[in-house]
Amino acid sequence: MDAWNRQLPERSTVFEVFAEAVKAIANGRRLELMELMAQGEHSVEELARLTGMAMTTTSAHLQTLNRAGLVSKRRERTTINYKLSGDDVAQLYTAAKRVALSRYPRLRDALDDYMGRPDGGVPVIAPAEVTSSMYIIDVRPLDEYQEGHFPGAVSVPLDQLIDRIDEIPKDKEIAVYCRGELCRLATEAAALLRDYEIEAMAMAEGIVEWRADKKVDLGIA
Repeated sequence: MDAWNRQLPERSTVFEVFAEAVKAIANGRRLELMELMAQGEHSVEELARLTGMAMTTTSAHLQTLNRAGLVSKRRERTTINYKLSGDDVAQLYTAAKRVALSRYPRLRDALDDYMGRPDGGVPVIAPAEVTSSMYIIDVRPLDEYQEGHFPGAVSVPLDQLIDRIDEIPKDKEIAVYCRGELCRLATEAAALLRDYEIEAMAMAEGIVEWRADKKVDLGIA
């Protein structure tokens, strides 16, 4: 009985500690980092370059996510690499994004502005509508493709697309994807291909959503 008579913490304490984990993602730059780490492991230097943040700022954000258990780190000599702790973290990111897009019009407006919508020039295709007869292009950087990709996809990073335009078949439907719904690399690539009279469509989702939904075997450990 003595154990039950001891002073127990208030129930509110549980929710305060819960909030500490939630607060770790309540920052735009940390959410951006999470989307990048959903693609696979990245070094601090790579993440700083991809986001345009200073190294010290990037490192501080990563440490916050690490303390909350949302990312894991690995040291390789003098380089520190980070990745999401698991697919459940991708699920957390995607669930928050989907709720915000459906309930918070300001986010939908911001996304449409960022994507250049409505432009009417780039058709969008759902992953479930992709068929085996289509030519699938991954326009992310090569290292992200190598970490995990849509089955059968060919790596053609966006900055190489013009130089490799002759590799793209003109007798097939083309589906292009990138990091996720908040990434516009696929839209830019599809628009560029259509300028060359190649029937390209941008996928509505990308790696982060597929990791969360586990509907596609991306080969990401």
